[in-house]
Amino acid sequence: MQDSFQSKTKLSIPSSLPNSQLSKFKVHGLQPRIAASPKTSEEMSEIIRIAQKSNWGVAPFGSGTKQEIGNSPKRFDLALSTRFFNQIPEYEPQDLVVRVESGCCLRKLQNHLMTDRLWLPIDPPYSEKSTLGGIVATNSSGPCRFGNGTIRDYLLGIGIFQSDGSWTQFGSRVVKNVTGYDMCKLYTGSLGTLGIFSDFYFKLKPLPACEKSVVMLFKNLQNIYDAMSLLAKSSLQPSALEFLNSEGLRIVFQKMDLSQKYNRYALIVRFSDLDKAVNWQVRELQQKWLPYVDEGIEVSNYKQHRLLWEMLRENKPYLSKYLNKNVKLKINILPSQLVHWIDLLEENLAGINSSVVLKAHAGNGIIQMYCHLENSVPTIQTLANLINEWRAKLRSSRGSVIIESGPKNLKKIVDTWGYCYKDLKIMSQIKNQLDPQEILNPGRFVV
Repeated sequence: MQDSFQSKTKLSIPSSLPNSQLSKFKVHGLQPRIAASPKTSEEMSEIIRIAQKSNWGVAPFGSGTKQEIGNSPKRFDLALSTRFFNQIPEYEPQDLVVRVESGCCLRKLQNHLMTDRLWLPIDPPYSEKSTLGGIVATNSSGPCRFGNGTIRDYLLGIGIFQSDGSWTQFGSRVVKNVTGYDMCKLYTGSLGTLGIFSDFYFKLKPLPACEKSVVMLFKNLQNIYDAMSLLAKSSLQPSALEFLNSEGLRIVFQKMDLSQKYNRYALIVRFSDLDKAVNWQVRELQQKWLPYVDEGIEVSNYKQHRLLWEMLRENKPYLSKYLNKNVKLKINILPSQLVHWIDLLEENLAGINSSVVLKAHAGNGIIQMYCHLENSVPTIQTLANLINEWRAKLRSSRGSVIIESGPKNLKKIVDTWGYCYKDLKIMSQIKNQLDPQEILNPGRFVV
C-alpha cells in the first residue's frame, strides 16, 4: 500500500525527496510516506493544496530539534521541509528590524547580526541548530527570558501558508502596527497546527556591553526563598535567574571543573549591562545575599561564562544516551511557588529509582525536570500517577505539567498536555476555522 501511495504521489509533488531520505523526518518514531523540500513559495503553496485535496497529514519540518514536543501525529503522510527557506531578505540595523525566513537557523541569524553588535535576544535550547520556524512554533525560550522576554515579544510580522495553500501576512516591519487582535501572538506556540510559517519580521536589541554571572550555593530551600524575596524587592535587574538542584549542580560543576560542593542548591544570576552597572550589581547582590549563601562563585572569564550558560540553556547535558528512557517535564507554576514545588517534587520523586535533575527559570516559574526511567510498567505508571496528581494541584492557579519528551509507554497512559481549561473550546473553534480538514500536524497540539 505504501509503494502504491508513493508511486502515485511522487510524480505530482514538486521537489519530492527520495525514499532513502524519509528516515530523516521521523516524528515520535513515525516515518512519513513522502517528504518534499520546496524551493519557492509557489511550490510550497502547490504542495499544501495537493495535501489538502488528498486529506494528508502534513508536518512542517525545520532542523527537527523540536519534534519530540507534543503528541504523536494522528496522520503523518507528508513531511514538508523548510530548508530552502533559509535566507535573511531584509535587514535594517539602524531601525533594529530584520526579516528572516522560517528555515533559517537562529545561529546563522545571530552571527549575521553580530557584525553590527545586535542580536535577537532569545536563547532557546538547541540554539546552534534550531530554525526560527521551530522556535516560533513552540515559543521556545531559555534562561534570558527573565530579562528579555520570549520570541513572541520580538515578533512584528509573520508570513503564513494557510491550510488551503494560500499565503497571508500579518503585521509588518513597523514596531507599532497592531490594531485589533494580534495574530502574531495567536500563531506563536501553535506547534504548526494553524499554518506553515514562511518568514518573520523581528525587532532587535543591541548586544550588552558587559556580562557577568554569580553562582550562589545554598544549604537549604528556605534560604533560597528568602534570597529570592529580597531580590524581588531590590533595584537589581538580572537578565537571567536560574535554579539547580544538587544533581543538576553536579553535572554543571563537573563539566566546568568548579567547586566540589554538589550537595547544595544553587541560584545562578546573570547581569547584562554597561561595565559599571554590572560590577555594581554583582557587588550589591553578594552583599544582600551574604546572610543566606553558603558559597558564592563569580564567573567573569568569557569562556567559563559562555560554557555555564550553554549548560543552563541546553537539554543534552541532562539526558541519557538511552533516548527511549529519557523523560523531560516542563512544569509551569507561579514564581512565588518555586521553593514549595521543588520541595514537593523532591519528596514525591524519592521513590523513583533514578537521579532527577531539577532545573528552573526561577524568576519565571518554569521548572524543567529530567530523569531516566527503566522501561518497566510499574515505574512508568508511578510517574504517570504523579503527573496527574501535580496537574490536579496546579489547576487552581492555571499551572501545567507538560511531557516534552518521554517513552511511548508513558505518553500512552497519560496525556502529553493535560490541558483542561475553559479556553479549550475557543482553541478548538480557531483550529476548525483555520484548518477545517485537520491536515496540519493533526493531533500534535492540545486541539
